[in-house]
Parts: sequence; C-alpha cells; structure tokens
Amino acid sequence: MPTPPPTSRATVAAAADVAARWMAFRRERLQVPGVQFAVRFDGDLVHSSAHGWADVEHGVPLRTEHVFRVASHSKTFTAVAVLALADEERLRLDDTLAQHLPWVAAADAELGRATLRELLGHAAGVTRDGVDGDFWQLEGEFLDADGLRGAVERGGSLIPRSSRFKYSNIGYSLLGLVVEAVTGTSYRDHLATLTSPLALSRTTSDLPAAGELATGYSAAATGPRRRLRQPSTADMAAATGFCSTAEDLTAWFTSHVPGRPGPLSEHSRRLALRAEWTADEDVTYGLGFIGQPCGERRLVGHSGGFPGHITKSVVDPADGLAVTVLTNCIDGPATEFALGAVKLVDLLRKHWSQEEPAADPAPFCGRWANLWGVVDVVRAGNRLLALSTDATDPTSSATALEVVDADSLRVSHDGGFGCYAETWTRGRHADGTPTLRGSSGVTMVPLDRFAP
Repeated sequence: MPTPPPTSRATVAAAADVAARWMAFRRERLQVPGVQFAVRFDGDLVHSSAHGWADVEHGVPLRTEHVFRVASHSKTFTAVAVLALADEERLRLDDTLAQHLPWVAAADAELGRATLRELLGHAAGVTRDGVDGDFWQLEGEFLDADGLRGAVERGGSLIPRSSRFKYSNIGYSLLGLVVEAVTGTSYRDHLATLTSPLALSRTTSDLPAAGELATGYSAAATGPRRRLRQPSTADMAAATGFCSTAEDLTAWFTSHVPGRPGPLSEHSRRLALRAEWTADEDVTYGLGFIGQPCGERRLVGHSGGFPGHITKSVVDPADGLAVTVLTNCIDGPATEFALGAVKLVDLLRKHWSQEEPAADPAPFCGRWANLWGVVDVVRAGNRLLALSTDATDPTSSATALEVVDADSLRVSHDGGFGCYAETWTRGRHADGTPTLRGSSGVTMVPLDRFAP
C-alpha cells in the first residue's frame, strides 16, 4: 500500500463519525450512563457529540454542554499556571517548595527542599493522598490547607527526591498553594484569569461548575449503579477539582501544540510536554502531561478519575489532532474510547482513496449482524472498511474492501486470518431484508433486522 497521505480534516471528520457510532454501541453494551466526545484538528472543532444520559433516574439526555468532573486533568492546568509564572519570572522552577511555603520546611525538611520542577514531574517522593484518603470514596471531605499541612506532618516525603516517578495528589495540591502565594490571589481566580483568553466558558477549577453537571455513577462491579454526590475538592482543586466539557478540553490541549496561541512560551511548552520520567513501560510524564504511544503517534495529555467520572484527553503535538472522551461512571472506558478514536483516524487515513469507484459504495455501508457479531461497513473516501463494532479496539481486525460493481466487493486487505481476495455480495431475502454475504460466505443483515 502506498505511503498514507498526511492527516486531513476530511479523514478526521469521517473517523470521528465512525468513532462516535462505535462508542455509542459500546456504551450500551457496557451499560455506561453517558459518553461525551469531541475532536479538534488544526485548531478547529471537527466533531462534538453526546451519547446516553446525564441523569438516568430523571431521564435527562446527555448534551455536549453538560459538565464533568475531569479530576487529574487539573494537573495540566496547575502545571501551566506554574510554568507561566516562570515565564513571567515571578518564580523559578528550581525554587524549593519552602521558599514559597515556609511552613513545609518545619513540617517535613526533605519535602521543603523539593523543587517546583520535582513536584511538577511527580519526582518529589511525596505521599500520594496521605494516610487517610477516604474522601476518594466520599467518606469525609477533600483536604483544605490545614488538611494538607496535616498530611505533610504525618509523613509527606516517603522516598528520596528524584529517585523515581511517584504520582502525588498532595504534591500538586501544594503547587496550588504556591500559585496562591506567588500571585496573592486565590487559585480559582488566578486560573480563571489564565484561561480566559482561550474562552473555556464551561471550565472551572472546582464547583460550582459553569453549567449543568452530569450525574456521576458507581462502578457496575460493585452492584447496581448508584448516583454519587459531587463534593468540592477544597485545596486539592489544583490536583483534581476541575470541571469541564469535551469541547473545552480539546481547545485547552490544542493551545499547547507548538506554534498555536496559548498561555505558555514555546520553551515552556517543550518543558511541559517532553518526557521527564518513565511511569509505566512506555508511558511517560513531563511537567503536568502524560505521554504515551498510539500506533506511530506520540500523544500527550492526561486522564482523570473522580467518584462518578472517568475522563481522558490526548493531543498529537505533531499535527494538532486532539481528542477528549468524558464518561459519568467510575468504570467508564474513557481511555479505550479516546485511543480508539485516534486509531480510527489513522486507519481511515491509511486506506483513504479518492479514486472513482466502480459503483456507489453507499449501499454497502451500515451496521450488519449475524450470529457471530456486528460489523460496521464504513467509508474511507471511496474505499470501504469493515470494522468489528464490539471490539475494545475497533481497528484491530479491520478489513479493506474494494467496490467491484453495484452488488459485490473484493477483500483487498486483512490481517491474514480473514478472507483476502474473496468476494462479498449484496442481496435481499424474500421478505425484502437487505443482505451482505461477507466473511466465510456467511450472510449478514442490518442489525435492527437481525433475529438470532
């Protein structure tokens, strides 16, 4: 196959539509209450959709305007706030924590010597959430400044600084206090000022959210889903408090693509996005941003887990593709969906063709089913792809199809275990039901007409 063309708006838009249909199917299969999904490319909003329910009990459909708790996405905002203050020379990344929060040195001398850079990269050896983290299951409240002081006093630093990656919500909460100490204003007010040029109209650093909040639900593994209360995160907002939408978050991550308007200098962007530490195999962490591979891409972004909401955002700094998926249950497949969407962009780009087909591809497209499962036949320009609708990775067993004539397709590419070079044929049952005889010569019908 020839070298794939560069990513284009057409391929991104087509792939986003395919991804949305796949997510909607998987949402129902996994009994996820709601999924919000947005895609930007080269700064433009290409896709925005919402699937399922914002409030199951009251029958409130999820909309693209609903707001989610995006949890550790907050760390990207806090990191950018600190880096922007460094750009303004109001602090230095090599400043110690005690220079801005003197009480830390008295409570934990080693933590007091930690630099802001070490805290940003989760390399200060700080306790993750303290000895009592039951606020994560909504027993007790998230920590205020006094609570953070108590967590530090009871054992803030646990391992030598810069000895390894050690994720810490306490560390990022302390960075929020540093922002307040340097700016002389509240964390909330300073972050609102920082983000206002980006017009993130539904993004706040904590409750109250700037819009109707999607109800969060418990995990299916613990029994029937139950709705969960949504508390303030107090002075842990810098680590986990933010509320936002998929549209706003794709705009936020796009603002860190090199050359685009944003809150940081180009130098600080490079510091934020480059790998400081390897966290887990090929997953890395920079200064506030997670890095991970996806096919041939190296993505950066962040995930978020809050009681009732699981979320994921990624952006490819090389071409400006940004994807955000927000779910409103504690076991939501946000990462699976976000990476699946990126893989679909690359799959359609790889197979995209504008060559004039032998016949109209449209009649072959749709959601087809037989005893073995469900297949989506979708367009990649004038070429067709058959995708497994119920797969965790919709690209994992993709089959490429060339239009032969108005009623037949030829398998032009598969993984080797399929039916390469064989023919798929279109027809009808006696009752008029459309059919597509596909892999192994097995007949499929539209999913809404299938009866096992």
